[in-house]
Amino acid sequence: MATESAAQSAKALAREPKNRAAFAFAQKMLESPEVAEAYEALFGDLRLAPPLQSGNAILVTSAAPGEGKTTVATCLAITASRAGRTALLIDGDLRRPALTAEAGSADTPGFLEVILGEVDAADAIRPVAAAPDSAGVGAVSVMSGGRKPPMLLGAVDWTRARSAFRAMSQGFDYVFLDSPPILAANDALLFAGVVDAVLLVVGAGNGNLDEIRRAKEQLEAIGTPIVGAVLNRFEPKLHGPSNRPYSGYYQPARA
Repeated sequence: MATESAAQSAKALAREPKNRAAFAFAQKMLESPEVAEAYEALFGDLRLAPPLQSGNAILVTSAAPGEGKTTVATCLAITASRAGRTALLIDGDLRRPALTAEAGSADTPGFLEVILGEVDAADAIRPVAAAPDSAGVGAVSVMSGGRKPPMLLGAVDWTRARSAFRAMSQGFDYVFLDSPPILAANDALLFAGVVDAVLLVVGAGNGNLDEIRRAKEQLEAIGTPIVGAVLNRFEPKLHGPSNRPYSGYYQPARA
């Protein structure tokens, strides 16, 4: 599915100074084979999900703030790229654009301008190295939330926005759209109408069951399928041992 826009993104990355905007999120994946394996397994499950047999855009969201949705969205995009797939990562959290700050894309036109029809998608996409010294391999295309305030979402023609988003998505193998928490803002429900599937992130230890149910019910009313939920930030010391009998497999082999 990689098209000219993805090829242009890779060429632009080759012209970027080395190490200019590597994702800090990627460091843990590079240092921990178990974390990398967990994201590879999650990415593999998503690829097999029925809604993604004919689509490629995933909304990554949560019920409440602080559950790790941005980390999950970013690491999935990095995992896809490391697997040889072209990935577009969009910062749809217009109120707290942590992803934009991490990628060094602040004060640039982005997602909101694109869906408002003011900017071509190609002019809002920026290649970022997923990790230091990863020119070309491991590159992720990133789109910021944009410069405009989130209240302008009310001015969006969502029928047109859906068509524009689908056209943009065709330039990549996978698109991951990070959004505000469902119960904190209405944005995630608006964005759910333009993607192919929704992935719900639940923070271990701080996820509230009633809030998760409410978020799930609101998403179901939109009609976009929820492909699963991710239990994030699981700590065995706090939450009990996990069922990982093969964790020693990831240790370096002895000579």
